[in-house]
Amino acid sequence: MKLRAALLLSACLLPASPALAAGELERARAAAALGSGARAFDIAMEGLKAAPGDRQLFLYAVEQLPEGSAPRARRLAQAAAARLAVDPSDYAAHLGVCTAQRILGKVQEAVANCRKALELEPTAYSSYRELGLAYAAAGNPRKAAETLSQGVEISSSTSQAYYHLGRVLEKRGDHVRAAASYKKGIDLPGGGAGSDAAYYRALMRAGLRRAEAGKRRARAAAARVSGTERKRLAAACMQKFRDEFLKDNLGTALDQSEDCLKFSPSDPDLAAERAPILVRLGRYEEGAREYERAAGLYGAAGQPAALCRLKAAQTWQKLGKPDDALAQYRLAVQASPQDLGALKGLAAALEARSDFSGAVETYDAILELQPADSQARTRREELKSSALSNDQILQELKLRNAAAENKTMLLPGDIKLFKALRAAEIDGGVDYLKRKAPSAAGLMFRHETPEGPKILMTGHGYKVYNFHATRDAVKFFEAERVGLRDIFKLRNRSGDPVFDKAGKLTYEGETLWRGLVPGAKSWLLHYEPVPESPQALQANKDISAAEKEGYREISEPEYLWLLRATDCPEDVMAQPPVSLRVISDGARVRYLLCYTHGSLCMNPVNEKLPPYIESYRTGSDDIPGDQVHSGFFGSKPVKKRRFCEDGKIWGGETNAPPAAGAVPEPPSPK
Repeated sequence: MKLRAALLLSACLLPASPALAAGELERARAAAALGSGARAFDIAMEGLKAAPGDRQLFLYAVEQLPEGSAPRARRLAQAAAARLAVDPSDYAAHLGVCTAQRILGKVQEAVANCRKALELEPTAYSSYRELGLAYAAAGNPRKAAETLSQGVEISSSTSQAYYHLGRVLEKRGDHVRAAASYKKGIDLPGGGAGSDAAYYRALMRAGLRRAEAGKRRARAAAARVSGTERKRLAAACMQKFRDEFLKDNLGTALDQSEDCLKFSPSDPDLAAERAPILVRLGRYEEGAREYERAAGLYGAAGQPAALCRLKAAQTWQKLGKPDDALAQYRLAVQASPQDLGALKGLAAALEARSDFSGAVETYDAILELQPADSQARTRREELKSSALSNDQILQELKLRNAAAENKTMLLPGDIKLFKALRAAEIDGGVDYLKRKAPSAAGLMFRHETPEGPKILMTGHGYKVYNFHATRDAVKFFEAERVGLRDIFKLRNRSGDPVFDKAGKLTYEGETLWRGLVPGAKSWLLHYEPVPESPQALQANKDISAAEKEGYREISEPEYLWLLRATDCPEDVMAQPPVSLRVISDGARVRYLLCYTHGSLCMNPVNEKLPPYIESYRTGSDDIPGDQVHSGFFGSKPVKKRRFCEDGKIWGGETNAPPAAGAVPEPPSPK
């Protein structure tokens, strides 16, 4: 409490402290730019005496705390403790404690405090920087590099992010990745963001020289080892790597694989086995690049290269980079033109880019290799249909006698009819018609195409198809124990009606019917919300918020009975002081009544309504009428009033109506 009082008092007594702190921050940055981190720290700490609440200045002091200076670390720890006394959730204070403990040798405590800071503020680069440095001090360089790599993603435009990552990698002996990190930081557009960019750029230039020298030493050391000895060492290293992988020690396996790279950097098997570990560790981009490197080492052709390209494409898709994924799918097909996995991936990627002609060509290649692939055949036909122009669709309808010969303009209903008719044909509708109406004429016809003769439906044939499909759909739902009154209110998972007002299957209903499987529910009843729809998600949020205020859901019959029992209009119920809430989730309307006594939503008026619902739930559905009540012992009879009179709450807020069944006192005469 004394510390808190001191901080608050200093904040009150120094109204000019923000400007003063800004000046001290600039002085500290200038000292750091000259290479004196200790001086920069001292200036920042002096500025904090005048402005103890300045977070930016405090964070700069954390950043500039020199290594090996225990007295300064203790000063920072005291300042951090003071901040925590004011606000225990201040992530900057936890970072200060972490950094001070790291310098003082309390590395485990440092890691714990930095992790707490990261939990409190996962978007600040400083949280990743200090946690990475704490991991390095704790003897976990792999975790340090991972954390600092995440920090680079958070702050990819600042030089210091690349510097700290490169420095940890350099100390770890990974000169290749260290040099790459330094070079990326040096090459940032404009030299990188932040007033310290020039300072860190100078540090990275020196670091790059050291890393390049380390790479040269490593190559020289490898060259001194004989070819036979190198192969023996590489084989032994690979065995250790695979043993760790089989034990599911992914981090250790990855560390071991980096040692193996020193002996056999061009081994495609090593690259192909490293890539999935990187992906499983969440380093997706590195994993995708490693798959690509493995494919390049395997060569331009062959199944191993195709498999690596395919894995790289799938990883890029997870990262939301469709262009990179498409490029790898193309290379996978080039490496192995008969790889069905690569072809199907390429077809899907082309569809996603709306390259329907390219997708159709790819499906053609799939069907040449696997003619019985009905899914690929169906999708190819669907894409061909979707690529038709309005004039072509009109000609197709006329060909099937589904449109008048003199029709010149295509209407939206015509397009929907063609899509429904074509979908039925693609999904076996002709064979279905042959079974259902074998002797009926005019339902289908033979049509010659460049690909050979095809049997197509006529417009009349589609009507007959829909008639039989509707009957079979009703029978199916009855067998699934859906009530007849509910069947014609069914919807698909997107909320589209399965049957139209005439009781026939809609286009969406036909699509649903063709995929029905006994025992597998793939439809929605009329009261079920559409899953994951924006309206349903919003409704769930609104209901959850209302329940926290004291609302409880009542059923639609209870709501309707409440309207009758109280004689209140719906708009009166929805407005204060009742504030009954009506929420739609896209499938049904939900009714929520303020129900919990003493809750935020409760007031002297609406607290009278829950007893109505309780009475109804116990089986009492008596509604108070306008009858006269005889008073006791000769008292005057009074009229039994409802909650509302003449469309308004009786008595207003000053004379709220009683619970159901009670007899209120009449208003006092004026």
